[in-house]
Order: sequence, then C-alpha cells, then structure tokens
Amino acid sequence: MKNTLFLFLLFGSVLHAQKQFSIKGSFPQTSNKEILIKGFTMAGDSLIAKTTADIAGNFIVNYPSSYVGAALVEIKDSKSVIVILNQENFKMKWENFEEFKTLDFKSSFENDAFANGIAVVQKAESILSGLNYLQPFYEQEINKSKVKVEWINTEIALQKKVFPEFLNSLPKSSYALYYLKLRKLLQNMPITASKYIERVPDHEKEFNTMDFAGQNLIHSGLYKELLDGYFLLMESNGAIENVYIHANASTNALLKSLEKHPELKQEVAEYLFRLFEKRSLFQAAEHLALAMLNDQSCEMDSKHEALFEQYRKMARGKTADDIVFENATKPLAKMSDLKSKYKLVVFGASWCSKCQEEIPKLIPYYEDWKTKYDLEIVFISLDTEKEKFRTFVKDFPWLSNSELKGWESKAAIDYCIFGTPTMYLLNKNNTILVKPISEKQIQSWLEMIEKK
Repeated sequence: MKNTLFLFLLFGSVLHAQKQFSIKGSFPQTSNKEILIKGFTMAGDSLIAKTTADIAGNFIVNYPSSYVGAALVEIKDSKSVIVILNQENFKMKWENFEEFKTLDFKSSFENDAFANGIAVVQKAESILSGLNYLQPFYEQEINKSKVKVEWINTEIALQKKVFPEFLNSLPKSSYALYYLKLRKLLQNMPITASKYIERVPDHEKEFNTMDFAGQNLIHSGLYKELLDGYFLLMESNGAIENVYIHANASTNALLKSLEKHPELKQEVAEYLFRLFEKRSLFQAAEHLALAMLNDQSCEMDSKHEALFEQYRKMARGKTADDIVFENATKPLAKMSDLKSKYKLVVFGASWCSKCQEEIPKLIPYYEDWKTKYDLEIVFISLDTEKEKFRTFVKDFPWLSNSELKGWESKAAIDYCIFGTPTMYLLNKNNTILVKPISEKQIQSWLEMIEKK
C-alpha cells in the first residue's frame, strides 16, 4: 500500500512538473505544410505552438502545460478545427478535411467528451423538436387518450435531462465540462429571447455570477460572443427603462469580477462600450463610462481615459467646445460662425482606412440634409501633412479643416477623440444631441426629431 502511494505521488509530481504536452497528428492532405496551434485570449487567438508536417502529413507539436482551454489546430492557409487542451498527450487523425466524421482522437478524454457532448445535444434536440411538434396534437386528443399525453410529456422531460445528466457524468476538472456548458448557454440565449422570455432571469443570474477574469472563459474563444449574446438578450427584457436597469446591473457585476485585473478590465470595458454604442444603448454606454472613470482601483491609459471621458465631458446635453479653423477649405474662422440648425462634426484622417470607406458615404445625404434639415457638415482631419489632407478632402462638398497636428490637435483633445472616424451631431448652439455611428443612424434621428 505504501509503495502504491509512493508511486502515485511520484507520478503526480512528474505530471505537475511536465512543462509541455504533445499532439501527434496524421493529416494526409497536409504534406509539408505548417501546422499552427492557436490559443485564445479575450481579444482573439494567438499562436502558442507550431510545426511542419512531413511528406506523409504526419507531425508532432508540443503545447505548454500552462494552457488549458479550447484551441485551434490550423493548417496554415487551409482548414482548422477546435480541440480541447488540458494537459494530455494525444493523437488526432483527419483523413478528409471535407468530412468532420473522419476526424478521430486517441488518448484524449477531453476531446472525446467534447465530441460526445455535441452528439448528445444534437440527438436530444432532434428528438425534442419532433416531440414538441406532436405535443399539441396529443393534447387536443386528451379526452380520447390520456396515456398518449402522459407519455409525450414524460418523453419531453426525459430528453431535457439528457444533456445535463451527460454533463454531470464528467469530472469537475474537465475543461470539456465548462466549454460545453458555455456553448449551450450561448445557444440558448437567442431561443430565450424569441420563445421563452421567462428564462431571462436564469440567464441573468448565471451571467452575473461568472468569473470574467477566469482562464476558463478567457481561453474559450467565446468571450466576445458571450458579451454580444447576453446584452442582445437584455434588449428583449421589456421596456427600454427595464433593459437599462438590468444591463447596468450586469455591467456592474462584470466590472466587479475584473477588479483585480485592471488591464483585462480596460480591454473588456472598451469592447463592451463599443458594443453598447453600436446597438444604440447609449445610457448603458454612459453608465459603463462613468463607472470606469470613477473606479479608483483602475489606473487607465490615455486611450481608455479619452474613450470613457467622452461620456462625461461629451455627453448629450453638454456644450461642445468651439473649433478654430486654421487650414479650412472654406472662408470661415471658427465653427460657431456656422448658423445652421444642426452641425455634424466628423473626425477622421487620410491614413484611416475606415475613414476612407465610411466618410464618403455621407456625400449622397449631404444636400438633402442641408436642404431639408438645415444641417451642415464639418470635417476635422487628424492629418499632419497638408498635401495629404488636401488630396483626401478635395471631393468633399462640406467644410474641411486640419491643424496638421494629428492626435495633438486642439480639436481632437477638446472632443476626447481616441479613434476615427468619430462623429458628433450638435445644434446651432453647439449643444451635443447625439454621437452617431453611421449615416443611416443620422438619417433616422433627423426624421424622428423633426416629426416631434
């Protein structure tokens, strides 16, 4: 017994000390091709290991024992497949890239559990779909056959338990257990929004108690998808006032979970901030911005400070600073000289690829906005070279200006500009009305406000 215990402890120590584990692969279609192993972070994927397959498509690649989570095995410039890494030496064979059925794992509990979990879900959902279809017909015949109704209800209840019971069979240390539960949550949220709105509180409770700093979530590759799906679900949660109450409470829970991880907190907050603005959830964006600015435990870099400061200094109802023109394409000294009812201030630059794509989209709207709504556009360039600035704006029908100081221009600093393009819609007194993100949003806002 003592010898057995000694060997167990010794074996455990060896495993603990092992710095790398290996994947032995056989992909006949990858002769002499590079094989990449990419792990996940909140921001996306990152390379953690690579090798080159031999002429027969065989390869061995080592991955660090410190990485536990989902990963991509990628044939460079070709196919990729998700695998689970959790301190296992395993083999994988993929005979035909066009058929996932030919993908096979050996000596990998985690990847077998993942594959079996997906199969269990698909089979149970297929059966449930048929049972749910038949249920109304059985219930209509309740007086004729109570046995049928009891049978179908029992079967539905049993099928709903299949996947949870499968999960319960997995050890708590299994990453496949965490990953399958997370994928199921993501799958369920849009269904909840469209069919089972009564389940929203359950999802809310689960989200608000998550560890957003945990490596399990960070290494899942599903961090952004979780944020997208959850706050889209929140939009279905009744009146807009109710949406903001619950969305802001979840934002608070998320930030609290990240309070000991300031860099990750800034990264997640930036993504969430942009998500709120994209979906026009401006009160949620404002709540997040003010929470970050008031957070004494998080020393923000200048980029994030400018990002969130927009909602303190540049919030709706505040007065935007006047802009003095130095190299304007029209003879005006400052923006306050414009007497139009609305002013759309657009920040951008010739070197900004998104500006090159997005700002010209305003041109077809310009004359209509000017005639119908008395709106004038002012383009503020962050270029530093006069010739490049002039070339970029030569076809713009509105006034353009550049201090030729880039991010250090007074207008960029005054307006807390951290990225381009950025737009502000002001009234004739330079009061901020809205921070639009597209020409279509501007059009909708003008149509709505003018009807009032």
